Amino acid sequence: MLCPPDVAFEKRCFKRSGNKVTPPSIALGTGLESGFLFKLSAVEDVARRGQFPGLLTKDEFLLMCEESEHIRDAYAMAKHLVALAPDGIFTRATLQETAGKVGSTQDTLSVEEVDALFNALDSDNRGYVSVDEFMDALYGEEGREAMREIRREYMRRKIEAETEPVVEDEANPEADAEADAEADEEAEADEEAEL
Repeated sequence: MLCPPDVAFEKRCFKRSGNKVTPPSIALGTGLESGFLFKLSAVEDVARRGQFPGLLTKDEFLLMCEESEHIRDAYAMAKHLVALAPDGIFTRATLQETAGKVGSTQDTLSVEEVDALFNALDSDNRGYVSVDEFMDALYGEEGREAMREIRREYMRRKIEAETEPVVEDEANPEADAEADAEADEEAEADEEAEL
């Protein structure tokens, strides 16, 4: 199930001058674990202006959570994950590729940040994160059901796209060639008849 933000923060923090802090890249994963999708630029901005430049304190993290939209809808999260990992797992490379595709360089994760985020998500050190396990951890049975439904919809659309009727002209190029040959023969016959 979704973890309360304060509990998620406690699992991923370290101490700096007696205060519990976390870097922005880990805060992204911690937010995700709590059901919040932060933009990297927003997290880095808070960290830059915070008590410890480059790090977020627990209070700063919790304030970000209060000001952000919570993804309570398991279906919305499932759509994000299906887009990220259509095969059902995501790896460090998947995250790096996705980070590279982000339109704004301001919100793109660096390689080190992707590594930190992936390490936070892959707590068992398997080298991958299953979207089913991820959804189960966040939403329980509702998450598993949402993932199944989104996958069924994805497969239905994929099958529809593959079986769409082809325009008749493109359906049989041999028939088109035969029709063109017949038209040419008729045109030649007409020309000979005129002579």
